[in-house]
Amino acid sequence: MFVVGLLCVLVLAMLPSAVSAVASDGSVKAASQQGLFKDDSQDCMRCHWMETMAYRDRETRKIVNLSIDTEAYSHSVHFELACSDCHARGYAHYPHRSSSADEDLQCVSCHEQHQDEGAPNLIGLEHEYEKSVHVTEDVEDFSCFSCHNAHTFKPAGGREPIAEVVERTNGVCLSCHEDLLTPVPKGHEWLPRPQAHWNAVRCLDCHTPVEGRVPERPSHNVLAAAESNQLCVECHTKGSELLSQLYNYRAEQEREQKGFFSRALYNESYIVGMSRNSLLDWISLIVIFLTLLGVAAHGYARYRAYRKREVSQ
Repeated sequence: MFVVGLLCVLVLAMLPSAVSAVASDGSVKAASQQGLFKDDSQDCMRCHWMETMAYRDRETRKIVNLSIDTEAYSHSVHFELACSDCHARGYAHYPHRSSSADEDLQCVSCHEQHQDEGAPNLIGLEHEYEKSVHVTEDVEDFSCFSCHNAHTFKPAGGREPIAEVVERTNGVCLSCHEDLLTPVPKGHEWLPRPQAHWNAVRCLDCHTPVEGRVPERPSHNVLAAAESNQLCVECHTKGSELLSQLYNYRAEQEREQKGFFSRALYNESYIVGMSRNSLLDWISLIVIFLTLLGVAAHGYARYRAYRKREVSQ
């Protein structure tokens, strides 16, 4: 009996545990609200929680990972969705038929169907994406899922350090463009210290159009190499439009959360002065001017005192 009981405890310990999810507003969601603990998701997770759940693709010979990280999913934007909300075709029985994986999952149409439930409209993103180099150059088998993992995806939030946003976003690009992971990346010979740049700015900051940018998200119109922004001054200026999303949007968030002066105190600007806080800029200029004026006045007073002593002698 003791052995049986011990085995039961070990099995229960190996099953995915319920973890609290943190929503975009910072509130904690109970496990009962998470998709992995609703409906038939727990039946799916009996297998898909295992890190070794994978298979080798017969055509590409690559390992396809089928494991779901419950912790990452609980913090993703889709954490309230159950497995069957997206995977509804042919998954009722195990083992699944090979044709089950041929389901045509469409992010844009799914979001359209759930507009009343608060799903963001992706039509604008689709129009941008249709102009992207990934479409115009007919990149094979490229889709939303080439860059975005629906099980882990979350938009960059105000609480996430910029360094983490940059690393995560560039990691998506470099996971395909592995040939750029060299000391002198092809096509970037003009860029000094490329690795340092990739630690501070996103590929998308230079490889998307400047026109029509919005603070909330980067454009999905990825430019071809020849059309991307390659002038140093386009970044290294106080009013840089290329970095307006990554750094100045964060400054606005800090201002709302912690007060007006925090926009300068907490801003993680890549370029000095990119907080765009004109009042603080004027205050700084006035302080500098008054300091210089004080030094000049002190020097003039010393000179007058010296001349007065000479006359008296």
